[in-house]
Amino acid sequence: MANILPIYIMHRLPLKLLHFYVFLSLVLFLCVQAWKHFCGIRSNWVFHYLNDFLTIPIVATICLHGVWFLKKDRSIRLNIFTILSLAVMYSIVFEYYLPKQSYRYTGDVWDVVCYFAGGILFYFFQKVETSASKK
Repeated sequence: MANILPIYIMHRLPLKLLHFYVFLSLVLFLCVQAWKHFCGIRSNWVFHYLNDFLTIPIVATICLHGVWFLKKDRSIRLNIFTILSLAVMYSIVFEYYLPKQSYRYTGDVWDVVCYFAGGILFYFFQKVETSASKK
């Protein structure tokens, strides 16, 4: 079982809980997209808000890996200001700017709530494992 690539990779990384959550988020995202594509079933909550909730933790994890790569230090964590800045940027771009540029985008305050909730969840997952490893 340990020879499966994602499990092997997660075994070597710090923040195992965060990486497991991001892995499950990616699997869930792919399942939802396959469900939408192959079954044609549409659920407003799933297709409009779940993706927004999953976005910030996935993007923040990719950013964290970029910082680890550049600094060669896996003990670095993203602070709350950085995570909230990412949520603000996504909110401005996808809920304010793009709806004014194209009819394909709509601004929705609940999407903003989902971005920030995902960011808070990401921060929580970083802190839980960091504080657990200090004990």
